[in-house]
Amino acid sequence: MHRKQSSNLLAATLLCVLLPLAAQAKKTDVVVLVNGDSITGEIKTLEFGALRYSTDSMGTVSIDWEEIVGVTSNQDLQIELTDGTRYFGVLLPSEGDYKVRVQTSSNEFVFAAQQIVRITPIETGERFLERLDGSFTFGLQTQKSSEVTTSNLASDISYRTRKYLVGMRLNSSVTEQPTEPTKARQGISLNYQRFRANRWFTDWFTGWEKNDELGVSGRVSVGGALGRYVTQTNKSQFSLAAGVQAAETRYVGEDDTSREAEGRIEIRYQRRNLVPESSLTLTSTIYPLLEDFSQYRAETNLSLRREVFEDLFLELGIGHSYISVPPTGAEKADYILNTSVGYSF
Repeated sequence: MHRKQSSNLLAATLLCVLLPLAAQAKKTDVVVLVNGDSITGEIKTLEFGALRYSTDSMGTVSIDWEEIVGVTSNQDLQIELTDGTRYFGVLLPSEGDYKVRVQTSSNEFVFAAQQIVRITPIETGERFLERLDGSFTFGLQTQKSSEVTTSNLASDISYRTRKYLVGMRLNSSVTEQPTEPTKARQGISLNYQRFRANRWFTDWFTGWEKNDELGVSGRVSVGGALGRYVTQTNKSQFSLAAGVQAAETRYVGEDDTSREAEGRIEIRYQRRNLVPESSLTLTSTIYPLLEDFSQYRAETNLSLRREVFEDLFLELGIGHSYISVPPTGAEKADYILNTSVGYSF
C-alpha cells in the first residue's frame, strides 16, 4: 500500500515539474508574412535584417525582416533601434502593417519595422548555446610545379547579451615549400565589449600573433578602447574605435625583444544580405607608436562570403600587414589571398 502511495506521489511530483517546463517550451510567438501567412514559433534573434525563428515543423529558419508585416511575442525582449536606443518588453499586436508595438514595464511604444535593427531575448542560463554565433573555415592549396602548399584555418566565435559581447578570433596560414623554411602567419585574440548609451561601447582586448615574413616570432598585447557604432541598419554596420595597448614583441632575427606603448585605431564595416545569403566584412587597424607617431604598423582584412548550402559557405579572404620600420632582414609588407570552405552556426 505504501509502495503504491509512494509511486503515486512520485508521479504527481514529476507531473508538477514537467508541466511547467512544457508550458515554458511551448512556442507562442506569431509572425505574419507579407502574403498573409501566420507562423507560430519562437524568436531567437533579429540582426542584419534576418529574423532567426524556431518552429516545430520547419526547425529554425531565417526570415527576411522586410517580408514580415507583423510580429507578437510574450517573451521578454530587448529591441534596439537604428539610433542605438534600447527598449525592454513584449511585443503586442499592432494596428498597421510593418509596425512593431512594444509594451515595456512603464509605457507602450509603436515603431516602424525599418527602425528596428536588433531583437534579442533577455538572457537566461538555458540560452547560452543559442547565443553563440560563429564560423569555422578551412582551405588548402597545393601547386605541383613549385611544390608549394598553403593551409588556412580560421574561426570567429562571439557571445552576445543585452549588455555586452565576448568574442574570440583565431587565424592560421602556413606555407611550406622544399627549398625554403616554413613560414607562418598566425594569431588569436579575445575581446570584451560593453555596450553604452547612444551606440557607444568600451572594448577590452588581448591577443597573440606571429608573422615570419615580417620577422615577428611572437607578439603579446593587451589594451582597451572607446568606440561607437557610427551607423547601423538592417543590412550594414559601421564602427570606429580608438584606444591604447601595451605590446611585447620577439623577433625572428637578432633584434632584441621590444616593449612598446601603442595607439590603436580600428575601422570596421559589415554588410549582410539574406537573399542571396552573403556577407562582407572589412577591418582595418592602425597601431602608431606613442613615442613616435611616424612609426606604425597596420593590419587590414577583407572577407567575402557566399552561402552554397544551409550554413555551409565559400569564403574569399584578403589580408595585408605593414610595418613602417621592420626588424633586421624582414619585409615591410606581407599579404595573403585565400579561398576556403566554412561552416557557420
